[in-house]
Amino acid sequence: MSGPATRRSRYNKELLPITGLFRIPVRVVWIWVAAALALSSGCLVRHRKLERATHRNAPLLSAGVEQLTEMLRQRYQSIETLNAIVDLEPSVLSASKGEIADYKDVRGYILVRKPAWIRVVGLYPVVRTTAFDMVSDGRTFRVYLPGKNLFLVGQNRIDQPSPRKLENLRPEHLLDALLIRPPNETERAVVENWSEGGTPAYILHVIERDAPGRWQLARNVWFDRASLEIQRQQLFDQKGEVVTDARYAGWERHGGVVFPNRMVITRPKDEYELSIEFSKSTFNEPIGPEKFELAQPPGVKVQRVGETPATAAGGKAGGQ
Repeated sequence: MSGPATRRSRYNKELLPITGLFRIPVRVVWIWVAAALALSSGCLVRHRKLERATHRNAPLLSAGVEQLTEMLRQRYQSIETLNAIVDLEPSVLSASKGEIADYKDVRGYILVRKPAWIRVVGLYPVVRTTAFDMVSDGRTFRVYLPGKNLFLVGQNRIDQPSPRKLENLRPEHLLDALLIRPPNETERAVVENWSEGGTPAYILHVIERDAPGRWQLARNVWFDRASLEIQRQQLFDQKGEVVTDARYAGWERHGGVVFPNRMVITRPKDEYELSIEFSKSTFNEPIGPEKFELAQPPGVKVQRVGETPATAAGGKAGGQ
């Protein structure tokens, strides 16, 4: 078994240049769907968490809402594109069975281009054939499932949630965790000084006005008071329930960009979790819009997800 240093060296050598991403064969599958399909009684069951640094003897730093908001704004604005090699470990959370079954050792490639383009490609463990490919332009998404000869398409907005939880997944869920947004001009922020388990933190509560004119909680961003680094981000729906809970660790500087090398994204309602470790990250190099095109292979079955029957019947999937 190779150690972490050996694996990191191998990944660095195999980092796909932006212009060469599509040397990967177009035989792809949505990672979270692949995780569900691969589950069996023989899967290793465990829950992976980030180790939280403790700073029992470190002096606490002070910051106000303006300073924390400006930190978020600078970090968000510093990133225009991202091209990264990652280790992905998806898990399906089963509330009914009380277990988490993991799909192991998936190597992935992530492309991001603002404002809302994201593409994620992954390889199966061991054999390293292409495991999935999914893409979103911020409004629509596409996913190809070769194992099922299936091509999923739909709107990022979910009109009618599917009882099959994995059909409710959207690439933007990952994008929301990767790029932590500061409050915009229509939102407000307040700060809370919080301490739990010996780890003091600031919580920046970002609130927004909903349609009837009431204010509601949109997201929380947690800052470690010993370093003012971001520990956690929670995103809420209109009912005030958590839809995304992302935790971060290992923040490093890449030129003018500060970015974590590990994160765990949990979607409690959709019953999945995704751990990401960044082996190599390149920021702000040009990525053309053609890199976010996922063509529908001939002969595959097309399925629209997340739409009401009337909406889905309004047009043919994928421009067919």
